[in-house]
Amino acid sequence: MYKKRLADNSQIKLLLIITLAAAAIFFSKEVSGGIYKGIYFCVEVLIPSLFPFMVISTLSAKSGMRFKGKKFNKTANILFGLNGETLFSVILGIFGGYPVGARSIGALYKQGKISISEAEKASYIALGAGPGFLITFVGIKLLNNIEIGIILLTSQICSVFLLGILNKFIFLKKEYNSFIENKRAVKHSGNLFIESVTDAVYSAMEMCAIVCVFSAFLSVIEKYIQSDYVSVFMEVTAACNKLSSGVNIPAIAFAVGFGGVCVHFQVFQALGNIKINKLLYFFYRILQGVITALITTALIKIFDITIPVFSSVKGNLTLGLSTSVIGSCLLVLTGICFIFSIQEE
Repeated sequence: MYKKRLADNSQIKLLLIITLAAAAIFFSKEVSGGIYKGIYFCVEVLIPSLFPFMVISTLSAKSGMRFKGKKFNKTANILFGLNGETLFSVILGIFGGYPVGARSIGALYKQGKISISEAEKASYIALGAGPGFLITFVGIKLLNNIEIGIILLTSQICSVFLLGILNKFIFLKKEYNSFIENKRAVKHSGNLFIESVTDAVYSAMEMCAIVCVFSAFLSVIEKYIQSDYVSVFMEVTAACNKLSSGVNIPAIAFAVGFGGVCVHFQVFQALGNIKINKLLYFFYRILQGVITALITTALIKIFDITIPVFSSVKGNLTLGLSTSVIGSCLLVLTGICFIFSIQEE
């Protein structure tokens, strides 16, 4: 029975691969345009805002830089049910950018400095866009309003804080001790800084490759589905760029809270051998998006911030989905690929 199920899954995956290859050939113009956009976003946005934090996260794990001591452990345990070491990864996730928190957790586990259970628990909440993305790119560059960027960052911090409290109660019955379950300590053969930079370069290349692939796929889907909200599901950088045209701040806030499937794939890759409930993780991301949007909307009203419609606005957004059969099939195909990616191994 198991072999038959495995064979069926292999056939479905093979069919998906053939379909994607055919789409790459048939929609070569859209694919090349999407890859060009992906490269642009990587060079202009992601690498400048995330690469320094990638180096920092790797360096912190390799050098043993983390929160130690009873005070840190007690504070982290009271707030989120974590220890000081994993709390450091959560903070890196908030301020470093989307894959940085997961990279830090994966590195700490690989170094044998946290247990698999501690790594699993922290993985659900160590996710954020970072000030470089929210303030510099979204706030200043896209919306020409630094206050909005600061509000988005504040909302993101609050959403992670609330999710951390929820996470503590969800895993209340599990034991998350500070002893080391993973004994695979890694020896360093050279300069820690050079090693960290080298690892960050490989991670940045991997991140950019994934972004380009999703950007290409997004370009094909958008040919048939005329909605900027498709990008919210797929890729957050493109989503923020599109939604800024209509100055839809709550939608942007949801997008940065949710992260997009492209970010989720990067997180799963960064976690490596750390097994998490990916359906629960996906639920957390939706909840984080909703909380971020609600807090952002409330803060804009509280501080009475007006958002001018400046000359670079490209026009009103088309919110409705088209009835194109091809576009709908492409979106369903994306969902199928994601479902296969979140199956427990």
